[in-house]
Amino acid sequence: MLGKSLQEIVKTVIEQRSIHPETIVEIGEWLHSLEFLTMKVIMFSLSVYHLYEYTIKHVL
Repeated sequence: MLGKSLQEIVKTVIEQRSIHPETIVEIGEWLHSLEFLTMKVIMFSLSVYHLYEYTIKHVL
């Protein structure tokens, strides 16, 4: 649903020629990098949480 809306917005913008296709590709690459960074942060947070849990249960 969200993807469809984004596609419609992109089509409208391209038809109006207000943004060049290269700019859209750059935005897509930036969003992909942001998604990758977000996943890395989430995975790191889960690792720290599990390490904390393990320490509390087994060491203390």
